[in-house]
Amino acid sequence: MEVEGMKFIAAGLMFGLAAIGAGVGAGVLSSKLIESIARQPELEDQLRPTYFLGIGLVDAVPMISVGLAFYVLFVA
Repeated sequence: MEVEGMKFIAAGLMFGLAAIGAGVGAGVLSSKLIESIARQPELEDQLRPTYFLGIGLVDAVPMISVGLAFYVLFVA
């Protein structure tokens, strides 16, 4: 297989796996937030900022992967 075709396969895998990983991570994080608020509602004000920080970090990984995929496609 030629190198150009392998670049497209690699970029597609990077896009797809990053999206799947972010979706799973955000889902698990959200479910645990809801579960912990249901158990102790008085801690909601303390849990919410931590949740937003975690979601931001979970969403940062696919953005980095998209940047690397574009690098593989257009530069490498």
